[in-house]
Amino acid sequence: MKKNILIFIILLSISFLILFFANFTVTKEKVLIIANTEKNTEKVLSVPDNKFILSFIHSVHHTPVYEYFEINQDNTLIMKEIRYYSLGVGMPFTDEGGIFSNENGEFVLKFNREFDKLFMRISPIPQHAIKIGDKIYPLLSFAEPEQQIKIVASEKWLFKKRNN
Repeated sequence: MKKNILIFIILLSISFLILFFANFTVTKEKVLIIANTEKNTEKVLSVPDNKFILSFIHSVHHTPVYEYFEINQDNTLIMKEIRYYSLGVGMPFTDEGGIFSNENGEFVLKFNREFDKLFMRISPIPQHAIKIGDKIYPLLSFAEPEQQIKIVASEKWLFKKRNN
């Protein structure tokens, strides 16, 4: 009797694994880890193409700023480009070792600035977000206004649903 139960459990387990892996695959993927340093909480965001945009509203100019990042093989965050609409306080106005241009009224600075991690104090101004592909993650969903977050890149093994 015990032998039959054991065989049944083994067959059931094998059937489950076959069904599971027929519908899911295991992949190693780049992720952003958003840590709220004051609440000791973390959220993990998948970054399948290793690129993301950090956007915010400039606190003085009240205009949008877009910082374009890539994640290197060693999980370094590389700021590739920054786009903004107003020169002034805290915004670059020279090439800063990169290429500075004006494209139809939008200031563009292209360079390769490396960061191991990014620290940010969350603003109460709406529209501060991380964009990954078509998904937008408001920064206020990670922390309350004036709290600090830390952004680092890593790799994680993830289960992904197969596209049948």
